[in-house]
Parts: sequence; structure tokens; C-alpha cells
Amino acid sequence: MYPLLACSIISWVVIFERLWNYKRLGQNLSAFHLEALNALMRRDRKGLVGLCQRRATLPTARLVTTALERLEASDPRLKAKWREALDRKRQLINQELRQNLWMLGTIGSAAPFIGLFGTVVGILRSFQEMARTGSGGFNVVAAGISESLIATAAGIIVAVIAVLAFNSFQTLWSGLVLKIRIHTEELAEMLASESEEVKGGD
Repeated sequence: MYPLLACSIISWVVIFERLWNYKRLGQNLSAFHLEALNALMRRDRKGLVGLCQRRATLPTARLVTTALERLEASDPRLKAKWREALDRKRQLINQELRQNLWMLGTIGSAAPFIGLFGTVVGILRSFQEMARTGSGGFNVVAAGISESLIATAAGIIVAVIAVLAFNSFQTLWSGLVLKIRIHTEELAEMLASESEEVKGGD
């Protein structure tokens, strides 16, 4: 039961941590996107850089920073491949957003087997006790077996909670990834248009 208790605690910690982070991230992404769009429409590059610095931990802010660094690079090869660099950075960020979800998946898979192992150990102890005392019958082993079955039930409960949470967070993660992609593409289009206008002016 101790491993199952540890798995349960880990599951709930991850659930509350991901809920808090995903909810806050969704709100911050929308707010940053509006501010970044306003800065680009005003052609306020310094304001956009300052916004990215203030929101440095936000995925879209990190992506816009990458785009700006590439667009302002002195090496023309870096500047020409800024969209590719942006896409690679976005893929890395998508993976970061899945942080700790593997724990829920692992617990969801392993918890029933941990519970079953506890049941098997409990039954073996019951029969060992029966052999040691020399008495037999269902009444002798019934109490031990009923207690050991609690481990299986606990394992199933922990697994169900972990799997439900894992699937829910997978859906939330997919929504956030799509949101980041759409926001990034929209901001990248405006940055590209602004860069082309600057080139044309030169």
C-alpha cells in the first residue's frame, strides 16, 4: 500500500500543478498575443522587444524573441532561415509543455500491477500462516485474503484517476499547442511583412 500511496500523492501533485499552469498559460497567451499585435501594428519594435522581455517565460514571447534575434542577425544565412528556426523552437516548447504528464501515464499503467502484487503477497502470507498454525479452512484465510484484495482495489482507483487526468491534460495540451501555433504564425506573418517593407524602403 505504501507504493500506491506514493503514486496517489504524486498523481494529485501533478494534477494540481498542470491545472494551475495550463489555466494560467491559456490566459497569458491571449493577453500577450493582443499586446504583441498592437505593438506590430504600431510598428513599435522596441515595445515588442520590451513586451517579450517582461513575459520572457511565456512560449509565444520566447518564439517572438527567437524570430527577432534571427531577423536582426548580421549573418544573412541566419536571417534567411528565421522561419525554420522559429518552427524548431516551437517544437521544443511543445515538448516542454508536456512536462510531468509522463508521470500520470506511468502511474496509470503501473498502479493496477502494484495493487495486484500486493494482493498476491497478502494471499501468500495467508497460506503461510495456515501452514504454520496447521489449521485450514476458508475461515482461516478469509481475513487475510479480504485485506489483500484492498490493494488491488486501491491500485485500480489510483490508475483510473491517473488515466483520466492524463487523457484530460493531453486534450488541454493539444489545445494550447494549437493556440501557440496559430498565434506564432500570425505574428510571424506580420514580422515578415514588416521586414519586407523595411527592405523595400532601403
